[in-house]
Amino acid sequence: MGQMVVSMEAKLLAVFSSGVPLNVTALCRELQISRQTLYKYRRRFEAEGPAGLVERSRRPHSSPHRVLPETEDAIVRLRKELRVDCGAQAIAYQLARRGHLVPSVATIHRVLVRRGMVTPQPRKRPHAAWRRFEWPRPNDAWQIDASAWALSDGRTVWIMDVLDDHSRALVAARVDTGPTARVAWEAFTTAVQEWGLPARVMNDNGSCFTGRLALNGAADFERMLRSLGIQQICSRPSHPQTCGKLERAHQTTKAWLRVQPPARSLEELQGQLDRWRSHYNHHRPHHALAGQTPAERWHASPPAHPGPTIAGPVRASVHSVHKAGHIGWSDYVVGIDSRLAGQRVLVIARDFHLAIYGQAGLLRRLTIDTTRRYQGPGIPPGRRR
Repeated sequence: MGQMVVSMEAKLLAVFSSGVPLNVTALCRELQISRQTLYKYRRRFEAEGPAGLVERSRRPHSSPHRVLPETEDAIVRLRKELRVDCGAQAIAYQLARRGHLVPSVATIHRVLVRRGMVTPQPRKRPHAAWRRFEWPRPNDAWQIDASAWALSDGRTVWIMDVLDDHSRALVAARVDTGPTARVAWEAFTTAVQEWGLPARVMNDNGSCFTGRLALNGAADFERMLRSLGIQQICSRPSHPQTCGKLERAHQTTKAWLRVQPPARSLEELQGQLDRWRSHYNHHRPHHALAGQTPAERWHASPPAHPGPTIAGPVRASVHSVHKAGHIGWSDYVVGIDSRLAGQRVLVIARDFHLAIYGQAGLLRRLTIDTTRRYQGPGIPPGRRR
């Protein structure tokens, strides 16, 4: 209940009626105040004069539950130091890790509001309820995706991120001029060197990850995964929730990059990403992990491993032999024989294993060497079939 405000007229009547013989109860009823209030203002006037009639704050002289000044200063320092991920929950995690007395998250938020460090967002609405899914072990599933960024001169580059679904560890972040299959595989192999092979990889339907929506129906990235026994999970078109954790991590990474000096080159941006990944994985408490860092969560349980090699689907395609004696298959040039120029050949492929048939039957079998674009005809120099 709010404090009742007594008008100055009522206070003056209470004070100056002290020498007048009248019914105090009736006077209090007329002024709508209690007898205790009437005598209170008479005593104050006798002791202080007119100043005693001024309303006083009812705030207590001391508050045993108030945040200690040193704790409040630590909250403000962390807000300025973190710069990104500096909400009340993140500050609470950092206070605990640094040995400070940790007030409630609501109290920390009130401190930030009182110090003018919170921007009101009246239009921001809470997220609708959803069911959170998480793979049970580290390396059960990695998410991979690319997002655009700009260098200091305005050039657009792409950051290929790989995230462990269970621990939220950012296992790789590679920057390049475009979201190509090459940089996707570089990011993946870089992550494997530090974290081991995953059992699954989750991605969208970008052509650098899968050919399921393309005419040739396959991409090198998915072929390589199958050869390692890694199951690929492709999201439905227009359904980014499949890699939602990585989509959110993109925002966190870019928030950190915005407070860094703008990178002038790919190498400088890669250096920034390497420093960010170290901080993100080993020093930044994660809200979804109850204050653990991703590295702590990753090492808390044994990781999953891929299964046996996965056989890909058999695909057939018809190609015309170039006058130089080769055909184009996927992103590779496969040599056959210049004497077959102009003829059409049938290619039966299972991942990187090819059988090529011409009018006379089987022409050659080969396994694509993914480290080179041109696949020689397999005929010693000077000899013909």
